[in-house]
Amino acid sequence: MALFSRRKKSEPVEPAAPEAVAEEVVAETAEATEAVPEVSISVQAYRGVGAEAGPSVAPPLEVEDEPDAAERAPGPSVPTPELPAEGERPRLPLAPAMPPEQTHTIEGLIDNVLLREALTEIEEGASNEQLLGVMRQSLQGHLYLRVHGDARQQLSDGQQLSVGVIRDGDKSFMLAFSSGEALRASVDGEEDPTATSAVAQPVGSIYQQVVAGGFTGIIIDNASGPHRVVFPTELLAQALEQGDAEMTLKGIVSSPREADSAHRAAEALAKTKVWVAVNDGVDGQPVGIAEAHAADGSRFLQVFSHPLEVVALGRNDRPMPFEPEQLAKVLSTHPEVSGVLIDAAGPSMVVERDALGPVLVLAVDIDD
Repeated sequence: MALFSRRKKSEPVEPAAPEAVAEEVVAETAEATEAVPEVSISVQAYRGVGAEAGPSVAPPLEVEDEPDAAERAPGPSVPTPELPAEGERPRLPLAPAMPPEQTHTIEGLIDNVLLREALTEIEEGASNEQLLGVMRQSLQGHLYLRVHGDARQQLSDGQQLSVGVIRDGDKSFMLAFSSGEALRASVDGEEDPTATSAVAQPVGSIYQQVVAGGFTGIIIDNASGPHRVVFPTELLAQALEQGDAEMTLKGIVSSPREADSAHRAAEALAKTKVWVAVNDGVDGQPVGIAEAHAADGSRFLQVFSHPLEVVALGRNDRPMPFEPEQLAKVLSTHPEVSGVLIDAAGPSMVVERDALGPVLVLAVDIDD
């Protein structure tokens, strides 16, 4: 079963309007400590579940202003990743059940901690599973973009942001960063680091801009030693197709818990397609949708914000899309189910039945 279906041709996605940009904008980066010579970078290419990590990509370290998307030819196509054969599915790096505390490695810039920590596992020769783990944790929160000049001024003037790009011949890669520290590492050594600013945007918005802009891919944390990755545009397009474009549910589960977190998750479940883990019985396990059992015997249906969350568990379960109405019907016809467990590979969240009113009401509408 393919993890990602082949992308259908569709209308280009417009880049996020200035008003949609997150309000975190830093007008000036840290001063460089000392000049360093220009070097080439080597970023490992993710090719899909079950594939080898692939050759390194070594474009020159050339960061430049980004022209209008219409002036660039689309980047070359890349192979479509597929799931490995049954019985060969690897376990990806997992994460704690509770989301991490927010940190600031540069004052005023909130780090994407889950993505930053996943990148620390990446070394030269990293396995495909490690790279896939980074992709999984990238599907939430925000990323930082480098902007040539003053981002605030460009937004105020209604201009398109001049984002940082690395070019290698006819290939172009947008630069993005998981944390303030990674951003500072990219700027250090430049003649005038104060000419660079940064803006935070939701990761889904950035991935859509990479797809719509004809880029070859995106490089995350390009100057952070071996702890950097490149994801090709076709992979980003497929990841966006399979998940919620706003990544709402993943964002709630991966954020620090608040009093209304369970309620917001229930509202998202009532509006957003999720995935369930289905076992077809070939390995001797019971046929059906995966559940989780609590110590007191309570049963919780396992649901997932993206197919990668199913793959991360390393089981032979198949990801199957589940619409809100299907979830409502299962819960309404099985009152013994106590609720749902979202993204068991971590961070995860339990939403009990009494908080699932927005979902259960859908079953009433179906019956009527």
